[in-house]
Amino acid sequence: MAIFLAAGDEIEMFYNGPMRSGIVLDSQALLNAGYRDFQRKLSATLDDLYLGRWECPGFHARVSHLAFDVDNFQGETIIPRYLIARSFEDDDLEEILAEFHLPAEVIPLEAGAKQSPGGSFHIEKLAIFLYDYGYASCQIRGRIVATKDLTLAQYRKLAETLSSSLPDFTELFHSTVTKVAKTLPPEYVLLNYHNEPEADDETWQGTTLRQRIGELFWVHRVFSIPCKTPEEFAQKREECKALAYGGRNAGIKDGSVRPDIAFYPGFGNSCVVYLKDAVHEGDIAKLRSVVRAKNVFYAALQDMDRDLFYLGNEAALRRATTAQALEREMAHMDDALARTGFLKSVYDDYDNQLDPQSIILWDMLRITWIMGDVFRALDQKAARMEKTCDRVAHRLAALQSRRMTNLIAVVAGASLLTLGASLAGGLPSFHNGVAGLGEAIVLAFALGAATLLTVRYFKTK
Repeated sequence: MAIFLAAGDEIEMFYNGPMRSGIVLDSQALLNAGYRDFQRKLSATLDDLYLGRWECPGFHARVSHLAFDVDNFQGETIIPRYLIARSFEDDDLEEILAEFHLPAEVIPLEAGAKQSPGGSFHIEKLAIFLYDYGYASCQIRGRIVATKDLTLAQYRKLAETLSSSLPDFTELFHSTVTKVAKTLPPEYVLLNYHNEPEADDETWQGTTLRQRIGELFWVHRVFSIPCKTPEEFAQKREECKALAYGGRNAGIKDGSVRPDIAFYPGFGNSCVVYLKDAVHEGDIAKLRSVVRAKNVFYAALQDMDRDLFYLGNEAALRRATTAQALEREMAHMDDALARTGFLKSVYDDYDNQLDPQSIILWDMLRITWIMGDVFRALDQKAARMEKTCDRVAHRLAALQSRRMTNLIAVVAGASLLTLGASLAGGLPSFHNGVAGLGEAIVLAFALGAATLLTVRYFKTK
């Protein structure tokens, strides 16, 4: 078979994966305070404190005041595309890898064998992105160096095998999100699972947001294939479909709007083939940017779907019997529904502001990843939870009504007994040893007023 990557040759490769950050921000408060100014101050503070380059999205108001223009054909999202990013290159990369005892060259071993299965991955840049809604993402750029001649299928297998070593970076990822969590002003943080108390009734203990912080859900591989000549580009734009889709290449469409780039977004693998001297880095980076954002949304939506399932079942099956427990259940369900609505609104706004090329890639990934099913499942669980929440509210109202009825009956009975005793002369006299009717009536009114005040108190509860 034809050699795709000869021994000693190298080729650029990108790995991307989502993770939980354990931090949920109050996005509305940040918007009111000036979100982008806050980001600039946060990046400057983190730059002074910690290793690496800390950056925020670089969207600036256009001189033309146009929402969309020919500079990058993108609009400005309501919530910034990400909160903050930390990246390492050159000396910073060498230092951070040494700090966490991580290799700059990733060499996968086959079943413990002391040899590489055809090559290794040399890391050149590592970046970690944090988002508002409890998630983060890593992107690692480097070069795969072949130690033997590799066919296209062998190269794909090598790249996939190499990606399995990236969970080794969990400690570095966790350290980064912890540093951000410690630096964020508490008035802009809704949830912070890095310094939570042992027991906290305010938040649902079963939420996925607090679990396995900094651990990758999965790794998405983005193959980058540069071509020197139009002839080479014409050949590789067809054969490299197999990098993204394996053997299912028939009918696969190129997602590019340009004749010198071919985009093939896939489920676990994606591929960009391009004519090297004809395109800019920003043109080919669109696929990586869309994959990174889509990965984070997909992970967040799956977690949200799981949370709605377990929280809804817990509320339906546990059947709390105290007002405090019912109120807590309602608060947890309200929080989950609000989080679902916020996540969906951020998702909708994100793709509304993309450039035409990125929109095509976004929609191709939506179809390939079958995200329509993800949203349908999420909507169904949210609808069921709303009904469960209504049932809990009715149970709470009934419980409070019974408590008030019983209380009113007790106080009313006490009032009647007091009035009867007063009229019969059974209570101590008010003056001159005689219990007067007026004093008894005053006493009854006082007990009635106490009853009303008590009822009013329970209604507020």
